[in-house]
Amino acid sequence: MTDSGPEAQRAIVERYFKAVRAGDPNIGALISEDAVWIAPQSSPVGRRHEGRAAVLELMGKGVGLYDMSHPMEMEIDAIAAEGEHVFVEMTLSARTLAGEPYRNHYVFVFRIREGLIVEIREYLDTLYGQRMLFDPVGQSSPLDS
Repeated sequence: MTDSGPEAQRAIVERYFKAVRAGDPNIGALISEDAVWIAPQSSPVGRRHEGRAAVLELMGKGVGLYDMSHPMEMEIDAIAAEGEHVFVEMTLSARTLAGEPYRNHYVFVFRIREGLIVEIREYLDTLYGQRMLFDPVGQSSPLDS
């Protein structure tokens, strides 16, 4: 039986962020086959991304919005675990494809079951993200149509 207490749940999410920072190609091993990532509805990618493949595709597209020749820094400001959920407040600092500095604040709510991430809910300043990341590459918000 997998340890499912708050510390074990938190450790899974910490491993996830470590893998993201490292660009670990095996990050999918932390994500359930039927995982769901729920992105903010006002974002061009705002919807339910269902299944491990869709979640990994979303993550890849997200990284593609940044100039990866400059460091991307993810600073965990707070993390807490309760039941199946792990709550993360994070600041992301990077450089956009347009060469502009980007610094946005995020909250992620992870749901963990049987040692795997089964759900990620993402919250951020979507207007800032739209103007800095999506507008320069021609991806409009669904609210603009």
